[in-house]
Amino acid sequence: MTKLFDELKRRNVVRVGIAYIILGWVVLQVGDVLFDMFGTPDWVGKTLAVLLALGFPFACLFAWAFELTPEGIKKTKEVDHSRSITHSTGRRLDRVIIIALVVALGYFIWERQTLVDPEAPVTETGSIDRSIAVLPFVNMSSDQEQEWFADGLTEEILNALARTPDLLVASRTSSFQYKGQNTDISAIAKALGVAHVLEGSVRRGGDRLRVTAQLIRAHDGFHLWSETFDRAPEDVIAIQEDVAFEIANALDTAMDPEALKQMVSAGTSSVSAYEAYLEGLAHGGRSGATGDPVDWGAALHAFERATEIDPNFAEAWFHQMQFWESQLGVTDVGSDTSKLPADEKMSRFVAAADAAIRAAADDDRVLLYKANKADGELRFRDGIWFAEQFIEKYPNDVTGYSTLTSVAASMRDAEVVRRHYPQMRKLAADDAIELNVLLNNLLFVGLPGEAAEMAREILPKFPQHGFITYQSHRILLWNGATAEAKKWIPAIRGADFPDENIWLVELRQACAEGDSATAEPLARRLLEFDSGDSASDSSLKFIAHQIMGRPEEAHAVLLDLDLGIQALRSYLGYPYFNHTLFPQLAEILEKQGVERPYVDRPPYACKT
Repeated sequence: MTKLFDELKRRNVVRVGIAYIILGWVVLQVGDVLFDMFGTPDWVGKTLAVLLALGFPFACLFAWAFELTPEGIKKTKEVDHSRSITHSTGRRLDRVIIIALVVALGYFIWERQTLVDPEAPVTETGSIDRSIAVLPFVNMSSDQEQEWFADGLTEEILNALARTPDLLVASRTSSFQYKGQNTDISAIAKALGVAHVLEGSVRRGGDRLRVTAQLIRAHDGFHLWSETFDRAPEDVIAIQEDVAFEIANALDTAMDPEALKQMVSAGTSSVSAYEAYLEGLAHGGRSGATGDPVDWGAALHAFERATEIDPNFAEAWFHQMQFWESQLGVTDVGSDTSKLPADEKMSRFVAAADAAIRAAADDDRVLLYKANKADGELRFRDGIWFAEQFIEKYPNDVTGYSTLTSVAASMRDAEVVRRHYPQMRKLAADDAIELNVLLNNLLFVGLPGEAAEMAREILPKFPQHGFITYQSHRILLWNGATAEAKKWIPAIRGADFPDENIWLVELRQACAEGDSATAEPLARRLLEFDSGDSASDSSLKFIAHQIMGRPEEAHAVLLDLDLGIQALRSYLGYPYFNHTLFPQLAEILEKQGVERPYVDRPPYACKT
């Protein structure tokens, strides 16, 4: 064996092999860049790699059988050892190897530099941030009724990617604002603060489903990955999982392949259940963007169909749980959509929560389901614990932070929100809906200074956004910036708000300015307002009394109505709600060791 190795070295077979491998690697890397630049099909690069691999043994055999001499190439056995120049040829090969290594190192350094975009967000380690926006897939079907399918598939791919712990994914609201627009990819990426963009199209008809997806590196427009799936409609689950899996791999996430495969799983093997789920996502997304209760109800029915088909579809149960949780209170927009009695709403919420938890028993997402159930059942300490456990595993999942801030707002636990605020702000990015929720929670949890700072940061970006200007006006008044707040009233009046909300804005401003002549008639108008729903109107009257500086009258409204525990729970978010006046609620908080601070009245209240 030793003699064979010595002969291999003498004939320069080892040197030829090393030189071939290094030069082959350089050819593949340079070819990859050129193929990408000229849009060459993927099979060309794969063919080149196969040819280079096949050529390796032939190069080694050639080095063994032939020798380079002053008279030309001759068979090794025909050259006298005393006249062999393999030693000097070996020195030449050494120089070739060194040069090849320098070229390879230079290419490696160049590639690293081109991958890093100085404008892109970076991680704490200084490397490029793994971030992506998933644009709405274009519906190429002749049947425009299939629009929900394209939207739902887009959102599920987005949701799957958001579950990878080290991948930052722009929210649905941020991505879907570009639906139907022909905006430059680099401009979209810059606006959303991401380094990569996924775009695609869906064509569905008859017995064929074609999904095209391409991953684009924003700063130079290079296509890092692209694929066309031309399959039967029954393969839609596999297509969604393949797209999410390939994208996560292309962006080099830190997860091992098996864990990543589980992360991007659709959660059901039933195509009909999955399609109903996609329809629910599409309707729910529109509801979140427009606030239209019709879309909200349609989403619920679609998720119910999904679980009728597959009772173990955890995510479909989770979306039902979220709907019923929204119905438990009386102060939120759309909380009376179902028109059911309070005990029936609670029963459906618990049933959906238990079904989601049971179906996801072996999945880390069960922590999110348990956090939401705990919140709905007023187990606030449990809700915080489960939510924090969840975001530790999924630090880029905005749903987990929304749950966490919801529970913290009920407890008025400023420290919990302060601890997670930097990541929450990062995830909200320029998503108007998420920013609005975060603004609201910062104020209500007891961080008015941070809320004002954030309001001043985002108001110039959203000067006509009704919810953001509405929330910011109240925040600025809370911080004593009366004149600054007044500048935003015209924008609020121009928004599509009900009259009673405009009256609240004007009442706050009048009281902050000490204008009782304007405040008194506004307050009367609010207190006499009757929508036909006494529970919902109680919120309006409660706030009006508080703005007028009459906390006793405000709480008397709620005491007279004898509201149930779930209705009272929805008032916990208000900083000026005195929970100690309601024994059952106070006992629940006391048993959990929750010391919920509250203020007597808002700082801008009229002086009495």
